[in-house]
Amino acid sequence: MAAPAILALDFDGVLCDGMREYFESAWRAYRRLRPGAPPRPPAGLFARFARLRPLVESGWEMPVLIHALRAGASRASLLRDWRPDAWLADLAATREAVGAALDRVRDEWIAHDETGWLASHAFYPGVIERLRRLAGGPVRVVVVTTKEGRFVRTLLARQGLTLGDADVYGKEARRPKRTTLLELVAGGDPTRVWFVEDRLRTLEDVKREPALAGARLFLAAWGYNTAGDRATARNDGRIVLLTLARFARTLSAWVTY
Repeated sequence: MAAPAILALDFDGVLCDGMREYFESAWRAYRRLRPGAPPRPPAGLFARFARLRPLVESGWEMPVLIHALRAGASRASLLRDWRPDAWLADLAATREAVGAALDRVRDEWIAHDETGWLASHAFYPGVIERLRRLAGGPVRVVVVTTKEGRFVRTLLARQGLTLGDADVYGKEARRPKRTTLLELVAGGDPTRVWFVEDRLRTLEDVKREPALAGARLFLAAWGYNTAGDRATARNDGRIVLLTLARFARTLSAWVTY
């Protein structure tokens, strides 16, 4: 099988595990929205948040998830019916306000303690080495993420990897990942586009787009998804369940079993 012309990668949950940063930033943003919250999060809240991180599609949902947990919502109920807009209304905030608060606390954290902010992220084993082997080669690597592009570029630069503005599609693009993939295809051959994502619902959204019918779709098994998501991908005729070990191998190995 021909290698892709474009390899599109999600960031959080595919390249980078920033769970500590997500929680700390989300907690700080939550405190901006709820000034009466204690300075430090209650014991056990981080672990509960981490287990439910697969529910989060966009960054603004993270402080909202903390609000739901502090309001007493159980893990089972949230897994069964995660309705972030309902909890957003309960928080008496808007997506824009929560997102702005989250970006603001990140900017402040970076300004006052960039070393600490960078240290709160950990790239998954082998992914940076894999990206370095692809750099300068025939495959164009792009990052398609709901994270602010400037944060992505800062983290990659720390690892000695530089992606131009045109190769990072962040939250500022303000469009679904499906639309970004359509832009990348732009009338060309969709079979030459491969997309790695850790969120099953995002891949299923791409599957519904006729113009992307030939694009290769991969669910990152190591990312923020559930056992149920992985089982669904395993039985899906279109989505390939990709392990971290296979990700580190040649691209042809991703689709050869």
